[in-house]
Amino acid sequence: MSGLLKSEDSRLEPRIRVLRNHPVDMSGDFVVYWMTATRRYRYNAALERAVEISLSIDKPLLIVEGVSVRHRWTSERVVTFMVQGLVENISVFRDLPVSYMPWVENHKDPGDGLLRRISKRSAAMVIDDYPTYLPLWVMKRAEETTSVRLEAVDSTGILPMQMSEKEFATAHSFRRYMQKNLLRAFESSPKAMPLEGVETDLTVDPAKLSEILEEVNFEHTPLEWMWRVAQGRSIGRKALAPLDIDHEVQSVPTKIGGPSEARRRLDSFLINRLGRYDVGRNDTDDGAASGLSPWIHFGHISPYEILHAILEREGWTPADLDEDSTGRGSRAGWWGLTASSEAFIDQLITWRELGYNFAFHRDDHHSIKSIPDWAKNTLHDHAEDRAEAYTFEQIEAAETEDEVWNAAQRQLKEEGLIHNYLRMLWGKRIL
Repeated sequence: MSGLLKSEDSRLEPRIRVLRNHPVDMSGDFVVYWMTATRRYRYNAALERAVEISLSIDKPLLIVEGVSVRHRWTSERVVTFMVQGLVENISVFRDLPVSYMPWVENHKDPGDGLLRRISKRSAAMVIDDYPTYLPLWVMKRAEETTSVRLEAVDSTGILPMQMSEKEFATAHSFRRYMQKNLLRAFESSPKAMPLEGVETDLTVDPAKLSEILEEVNFEHTPLEWMWRVAQGRSIGRKALAPLDIDHEVQSVPTKIGGPSEARRRLDSFLINRLGRYDVGRNDTDDGAASGLSPWIHFGHISPYEILHAILEREGWTPADLDEDSTGRGSRAGWWGLTASSEAFIDQLITWRELGYNFAFHRDDHHSIKSIPDWAKNTLHDHAEDRAEAYTFEQIEAAETEDEVWNAAQRQLKEEGLIHNYLRMLWGKRIL
């Protein structure tokens, strides 16, 4: 054992934030990776960092992936999708030299209590760095309640969030920043296979793990129950019935969670739709959009895996970049790719990561107070413009005078997503 590989000495350093800078507790039984946002094996920087720590201090690695049922938007649809990914991860990690513990929270044993208890038996902890909603709350709770070394590792996008020192107000300004820093960001890109080449067995001794879990009052989620939830439809609904969640928002049979389904859909997009994405993505009848957003959102596939697949498909190298226009913020031509690929990558990086940049730098990102003054003024000036007024129930039921908006709302209710172009109309009409 050579001692902890310090974050500043790791290739992943731009993606690592040390939340609790304690020495490693060598009396701890294992390193813990608390998986909250990057719910996959492939292209997972947090898992890669956890493996680095485990190897450097000669401790086994315990991965805990939990599904919360206590947040505001918990529904059958959300829990089913997440459990489907969790069930797949059981199979994936079963064949890898680490210990993996899936868990679905119940109202009798909230997740923050389990996190605190397990941390007391750990040598160090790693958690996903995510700038908003439930993963952010869990990360903050971990920072407040754990007493061991705690590192947050960012796998959210192509550009590490902390690489930027400010928020960007426009897509153009963020695109300029991206063009200047892309190759530097590539240097800290996560490995496709975090455990590739690792010959050390990092699994926790089963007898020891059982003893520890009993000591911390951990209640295993039955595998048979998780399997039933993952089936969806009537089998899944019956399994979920005892949970205090929204049972009106049901799972979508055609939307199956998990990394393998995400990769299948990525392959389909690359083969069948990417080639016309630039001209067809805003056509609601064309269907050229990728449809990958649910799997990206729940961490079942990495933006790096998507980007790598596109670049490999086109035989791209950094030499293809237009150096003369670097930093100018051009939407097209800078990558040296086909127009359709460049259009999609602009959505994948610029527009998606602009949102993460805003959330990372603004603690009030969830509040209307965070919007710019011009937007506040516009809303104020036009507050009385609308003649019709709808109840929440009418809006939810898609019973407005705007049939296009109604169609988008019905798609959201039935399929769990809205066509990317109609999403803008949907949001603007709400405002």
